[in-house]
Amino acid sequence: MRGSLAFAGAFAGALALGVSLAGTAQADDADTYFQGETIRIIIPFSAGGGTDTFGRLIAQHLGRHVPGNPTVIAENVTGAGGLLGSNEFAERVAKDGKTLLTASGHLNLRAFLGLEGLRLRLDDLTPVVAAPMGHITALNTRATGISDPAEFMTLRGRVTKGITDPVGLIESIVTLEMFDIDYRPIPGYGGRGDTRIAFERGELMITTQATPAHNARVEPLIEEGTAIALYAIGFVDADGNPVRDPGAPDIITAPELYQQIHGQMPSGPAWEAFKVVANLVQNTRGTIWVHSEAPAAAHEALRRGVDAMVQDPAFLADAEAILEGYEVISGDGLDQIKADLDAAPADVVVWLQTMMTENFGVQFEN
Repeated sequence: MRGSLAFAGAFAGALALGVSLAGTAQADDADTYFQGETIRIIIPFSAGGGTDTFGRLIAQHLGRHVPGNPTVIAENVTGAGGLLGSNEFAERVAKDGKTLLTASGHLNLRAFLGLEGLRLRLDDLTPVVAAPMGHITALNTRATGISDPAEFMTLRGRVTKGITDPVGLIESIVTLEMFDIDYRPIPGYGGRGDTRIAFERGELMITTQATPAHNARVEPLIEEGTAIALYAIGFVDADGNPVRDPGAPDIITAPELYQQIHGQMPSGPAWEAFKVVANLVQNTRGTIWVHSEAPAAAHEALRRGVDAMVQDPAFLADAEAILEGYEVISGDGLDQIKADLDAAPADVVVWLQTMMTENFGVQFEN
């Protein structure tokens, strides 16, 4: 169903926020709040990447649907791995709803964990619209001699994992921690594309790519027999059950593979962290945020605009090409993202911070 979560069960039984933003705004104010105004969407990454493309997709269509038909412009404010634009949004713009932020799932996670130097705090923000994207881990059969995912644990102590920015790989790192398999981080890679090339050469045993990149770049290796799809990260529903990636429904999820190997579902701190990280990173692959303290009329107008936009055939056609099969999250789905962030256990946050600091030297401020 368009406007709800694209993957049935991933956030089953959506919870409403304690106070409905729509219920606090007066309709007349929402109708006129953005009339004659310009909405600026800050994109804290360079042009051409996935987050930039998502932000510009929204900027292209949103203004036609927000009451008052404001002009919407997208602006790249780059530097320090996304910190410059994010900190500008957090501290140096008016919190009136007329400046929005486009964030990636991993930037959201950095804010969620309190990365050192990042002033953005998700507690202070409300999602306007989001889009998910999954990730898939593949294994090099020539480098490992393994052709069946069920044999994964026989590689204990020998798994090589290419490392770029550790927080940017956190969903794949936490999954390895969940399996409790020894792995050897190989640092120095510039991005996931570089790790994929090293994987193709047999220099790395595993690689985790976004699902569209896996389908385009790794599937040919699988077809020729030099790689296998080990697992999809997948999603987790409200009851802790794995939900398959809608972009790769035939690929077993990591928790399903764990159960197949060990005869039971995972448990323990790494599993609890996986349940938080998998959904947060992948459900918010692209997210537009507004300051929570913006006027209620701004929230209501933006919500109406998004609700109308996701029904627009022109937007849907562009979104299908850009989002590669994943559907936009709006309405109750956004409320559930916020509710799940608020409900994340404090001990999981501490475990993630400790693991990333001890293993990779990443520093956090809280």
